[in-house]
Amino acid sequence: MRSGGAFRPSIARETKLTEASVSRILAELRAENLVQETRQQAPYSGGPTARVTLSKDIAIAGIELSNSRLSFGIGDLSGALNYVERLPASPHLDQDEFERIFVESVGTMRGWIDHRGATIRQAALSIPGYGRAAGNPIYPWDMDRLQTFLADTLGGISVTLTNSVIAQAAFHRYSNTTKYPVSGDHLFLFVGHGVAGVIVDESAPVDAFSAFEIGHMVIERNGLPCRCGHKGCIEAYTSLRAISKIIGVADSAVLSRGDSFIETLALDQSVHDTLRERLFMLGLGLGNALNLHPLSSVVVSGWPSLMPAEDRKAIAEGLNESLLGGFHESRLALSFIAPSIGNDPRAALYYAAYCFVRSGGLDAKADPRTALEEIA
Repeated sequence: MRSGGAFRPSIARETKLTEASVSRILAELRAENLVQETRQQAPYSGGPTARVTLSKDIAIAGIELSNSRLSFGIGDLSGALNYVERLPASPHLDQDEFERIFVESVGTMRGWIDHRGATIRQAALSIPGYGRAAGNPIYPWDMDRLQTFLADTLGGISVTLTNSVIAQAAFHRYSNTTKYPVSGDHLFLFVGHGVAGVIVDESAPVDAFSAFEIGHMVIERNGLPCRCGHKGCIEAYTSLRAISKIIGVADSAVLSRGDSFIETLALDQSVHDTLRERLFMLGLGLGNALNLHPLSSVVVSGWPSLMPAEDRKAIAEGLNESLLGGFHESRLALSFIAPSIGNDPRAALYYAAYCFVRSGGLDAKADPRTALEEIA
């Protein structure tokens, strides 16, 4: 998924299988239309010319609750979106209203699918705050009810629920559209309508990440109100919704401008100073998070990654005042990667592709013992 394809010798090397075994397995995968092989120029003289890629005939669905809207998308295993529907959704959306909107949108989506004779093989739904054992403070819904509702509404489609920041991390980590700036274990921090982090363990699958809400760390007593019900949370100062008020552009308009929206604005020095102050506060919270779980590398995505490098130094200044031992580049590598602002549900779609590939194309609902018996 990262490279967009591979030649047989490299597959054999990575999987530690013989090329004969790889050929047999690829023949089975081709028969099920899960992979394709295309002729390309050999990477070296006398090298292989058949490049194995994921099939673009597999349809998957991504559903994302973010940016004050509920988005539905259908695409293929490359992450390309072929169908998109985006509907406004309150940041305080209750479960009854979510189910009503969902049912209507699924009906429209099914009409599009049926017209083209497609079959959805995997779906993923990403929700801010999902996955906390104590419940989701952002959308305090009944998770058992949600699981039953999705199973009934999607009618047999395998669907995986995940936290929004996990979907974002999977998109950036596994997508071949951008070069990921680090390797090894690190913290991925996404600053959008929320401020959340996920600890990326390179030895673990993406759905075993540990996600946490940095945005609901209180940094100012009786400060600005936050959507979680508290006051003074980092999110209230550094989220995209908070920043839109400073730059004088509605957050909905920011989404339509895409990744380069900061560059399109003529911001005066006072606005830059205010944004630097908010980045400093973000650094304070990030440093405290790293005090709890030390890591040597952090990747930041979201609106801060779109700011000029000089302004982004404020994050390091905040880290220096909160991180044990202070901030130094030799102790902590701080990288930035452009976000997919306004491209929802692309992250959820890519996470669905990841789940399908990781399952080997098997039905996620199947009993693994039965699946192994069938393989044998």
